[in-house]
Amino acid sequence: MPTLSSSISAYLLSSNMLIGRSPNMQKQPIRALKKSKGALLFFLMFALLQGSFYITTVGALSLPDPNIHAYASYAAATGQILNKPDLHVDHYGNTTKIQQLHGDSRFLSLQGCQNALVATLLNQTADYDPAIEAQKAVNNSAPSREVTTDSLKLTNRANQYFPAVFLPQAMGIWMGLHTHQSPYQTWQLGRMSNLLVYTIMFCLAIVIIPRGKIFLAIIGALPHGMFIASSLMADSLFISLCAVFIALFMAITTRNQPATRTEMIAVSVLTVLLFMCKTVYASLVILILVLPRRILSTKRKALYLGFSALIILAVYSTWSSLYSTVWAEASVSQNLIFMIRHPLRMFIAVAWNFMREPMQLLRLGAPSILLVVIIGLALGLLIHNFPRPRYKVTSTREFISIYRYQITSAFAFLLLIYMVYAAMMLTWNTLPLMRIGDSIKGIQARYFEPFLPLLVCIVFHAPGENLTATKDSKAESNKTQPPKIKETGEETTKKSQNTEAI
Repeated sequence: MPTLSSSISAYLLSSNMLIGRSPNMQKQPIRALKKSKGALLFFLMFALLQGSFYITTVGALSLPDPNIHAYASYAAATGQILNKPDLHVDHYGNTTKIQQLHGDSRFLSLQGCQNALVATLLNQTADYDPAIEAQKAVNNSAPSREVTTDSLKLTNRANQYFPAVFLPQAMGIWMGLHTHQSPYQTWQLGRMSNLLVYTIMFCLAIVIIPRGKIFLAIIGALPHGMFIASSLMADSLFISLCAVFIALFMAITTRNQPATRTEMIAVSVLTVLLFMCKTVYASLVILILVLPRRILSTKRKALYLGFSALIILAVYSTWSSLYSTVWAEASVSQNLIFMIRHPLRMFIAVAWNFMREPMQLLRLGAPSILLVVIIGLALGLLIHNFPRPRYKVTSTREFISIYRYQITSAFAFLLLIYMVYAAMMLTWNTLPLMRIGDSIKGIQARYFEPFLPLLVCIVFHAPGENLTATKDSKAESNKTQPPKIKETGEETTKKSQNTEAI
């Protein structure tokens, strides 16, 4: 059976042969794989250890929002994810789409499920999850048929996200259903397939990224991310797709030559997938827009955006209008009007809440403190291994050119923060009744985790920095050479006359 590393090597090598690269270019994937060996082993060791630990010690239905992730995974596995919904108006005046799911009551009842934050569930891993026995007890019940519908109590939210994001979990559940496994074991198979997809995607990102491989491996193996990857949550796909997108972007920036057509098609596909995962994660697109023209011309940037937008309009917009719905505990229309009328107040509310977020995260216990410590140490290791090159910056324009990726990454992260908070303010808070210092409901730290790989941009600099470095080297070489005597106008004229005579 081929190993994961050999599979990745074969895939990368075949893709290079298809686009007609030279033998030296074809050896690059093999060199990249060898260069990534240490980071891959580190990631695989910690990822598989943590994944197997969480799968055995935490219940399959102990996760945030099981009424989204468990129901949607089951719906995707049974082919019901596109069941035609019925329109309904809730008591807030929001139009919602009610989708019915048909199936075994042992799956649709979600018996013993525990809806809790990731940090809260990680605190329980020191002991045996008390909800596991209740979740396993459903195995003793006889199979039956029942209908589960969406209601005002949000019992079923399977049609909230694009169905493709639940395919990793659905593969394992489909296998369990078709091999007649028990309900609990079927959920476990869904967790295993989700973990497998996450592991493969992150390994691909580690191989692709040209530097900061160990840092990316540490980010991928964080306890919070590994808990998500070993559950039925779609967030694991969000995290791994962002990592692959960032790794591919960084690989394009370092070559200082035009991006290939294959690379741009891959970036476009990733952009579409990120938009379909969650619209807020598509803010990574602004990284592509700041690439120098010698890497990606303005025309090709426009083609990239147009191609991506065309697919999104054709696929996502169709699904959104026919099937998707957003559940809310407030009037979305009233909140939207309030946000438009008071934009400054909204910015202050977001800034205030985000500044309080680290303290609230640390209050959740040891796992959250460990998360902050690990990220801090990983950043220190990254900066130590790749010290920032020193350049003489003589203007603001040069500074922006050299540090364009750091500036753009920071802007993308700030944009993500505002978009996440804005979405929560629209759907889970009654804005006209809120004071500016009130806590915004609905925010979870996992919404920001997909952007953690962006921290690797600290050690990347724009190709334009070479121009600055060249200036400095020329200045140094001029110092070593004897100064040239400036010729007068008469001497220059005489020289030209003599040359003509010759």
